Amino acid sequence: MAPVRVLAKCEVARWPLIGGLARCAGALFVDRAGLRALPGTVAGVTAALRAGDAVAVFPEGTTWCGAAAGPFRRAVFQAALDAGATVRPVAIAFRQGSGVPARSAAFVGTQDLFDSVLRVLRAPGLTCELTLLADLAPTGDRRALARRAAATIAGATGVPHGALSR
Repeated sequence: MAPVRVLAKCEVARWPLIGGLARCAGALFVDRAGLRALPGTVAGVTAALRAGDAVAVFPEGTTWCGAAAGPFRRAVFQAALDAGATVRPVAIAFRQGSGVPARSAAFVGTQDLFDSVLRVLRAPGLTCELTLLADLAPTGDRRALARRAAATIAGATGVPHGALSR
């Protein structure tokens, strides 16, 4: 497995300790509050992909409780199309005990990072399963590519994703 650059919300860059670590690790940042910066973000991700970097993107933009899944933001898929880079969907599932889906890992609402990390650390027997799914060719438009990625992940998790956005 090669190193991966993460696309994170711009607020992460300002977080104590984590922001500095993210920058040192080569994280790319997106301003989710406004659309003006989105073309620059897509261009930055495209450049990273063309340079051969792997970029991890959470197209839902947040975590969910596992019983539901959010819409994929399709703009980030434009970078894969522009760079001609394959998309590798990854299904993420948190489990506790005997494989029961865990809700404790979801970062929801207005909860701050510290409280979320404490809740996760206190969860007994919490495991995170990552399932690497088949590569998707960078074909079609960003809407179609996002839809294929969401359907692939939904097939692996059994949790359908909401409608596409942006």
